[in-house]
Amino acid sequence: MHTRPGQESSAVNQVVDSLAYISAFLILLFKQRDFFFYIVQRSIPLLMLLFLALLSILWTDFPRFLLMGVIHKVGAGFIAVSAASLLIQNKNKFFETLLIMLFLYFVATILFSLIRPDLAQMPATLYGEYRAGLRGFTLHPNTLGAICVDAVWVSMCSLFLMNNRNKLIFWTAILLLMSVAYCLIKADSMTSILVSFALAFIIVWSKFIRSSSGNVRFLKLLLTMFCVLMVLGLLFILKPEVFSIEYFFKAIGRDSTFTGRASLWETALKGFYEKPFFGWGEDNLLTFHKYYHQAFGQLHNGYFDLLVRGGGASIFFFVWMLLQVLGGLVGLIKDDNQSYAVILSFVSVWLVHNITEASIFKSPNVLWLFFLVLYFYSIGWKYKFKRA
Repeated sequence: MHTRPGQESSAVNQVVDSLAYISAFLILLFKQRDFFFYIVQRSIPLLMLLFLALLSILWTDFPRFLLMGVIHKVGAGFIAVSAASLLIQNKNKFFETLLIMLFLYFVATILFSLIRPDLAQMPATLYGEYRAGLRGFTLHPNTLGAICVDAVWVSMCSLFLMNNRNKLIFWTAILLLMSVAYCLIKADSMTSILVSFALAFIIVWSKFIRSSSGNVRFLKLLLTMFCVLMVLGLLFILKPEVFSIEYFFKAIGRDSTFTGRASLWETALKGFYEKPFFGWGEDNLLTFHKYYHQAFGQLHNGYFDLLVRGGGASIFFFVWMLLQVLGGLVGLIKDDNQSYAVILSFVSVWLVHNITEASIFKSPNVLWLFFLVLYFYSIGWKYKFKRA
């Protein structure tokens, strides 16, 4: 539980994180060694990102924070490889496990918000009335919103993309979605609300399309396109202001500056121009803050955030990772493996989420962790596990 700044790095959390990282590494070393080496050989861009992060200790002003960050990133990698191996071998078990864990987490969050609203709510004295929403066990409503996005993905995949006839799993997924909806509304994390709707739509659409043969699928696409054009046409005739920029920002609960984020992005560009190649270092922007006399946890844009921390080099290796994911998607589609929808649904909305929130190459971070799982799945789905 994080109820005040800096609590994420408390001794208790460090011990728990360390045990999780060590356990994952030992499982890989003794139970999944061949798969682990198979993944490592194909993870060159991620390894280069980690190498650059460690190398930036030469120019950071906060080496201790940088080393802690690198340890979290490596540890998250161990956990993600372990999870990816389970996803490849048994998708139903992977989603069932996450479904139950997240359901218990959100039940606890809701109970906590009812019993101790003074702790579960974001204190207005810390961040102002605008952000005084539900944060649960996290430090900020946006963090709870990110966990909600993960939960929507898990529950929707369990309902629509898994071959599971278990009624308990079905109702757990339904109850999880209801719990997530409550938390999203109370947290008022607009970005997470929008991408959750988009994620649910992509998964339902994938189910709708893949349940048909080639000709029927083509007719469904035409019908859908016709309906969308009809709706857009009616909106343009009856309510043309919907297509204005002002209406768009009002609809998503923002203004033209994305609630002050634009000024952060301008500062980010200044920082990038100052150190364009290797950035300011993977020290959670502390050196950057010191130089520009600013104080903020992130730049509210994952791409600017990575650009400032790691420069153009980090952006290059991250794009390389995305191309590997794309290659995995193409391979799955050619192999008629319906798991492509599992990857596409999450990665696409996660990339959109990073337009106003930062979670690229950041640990501990639940969205980056889930992306890593799918990244390792994309490059390792062809691996043949030995049957016991």
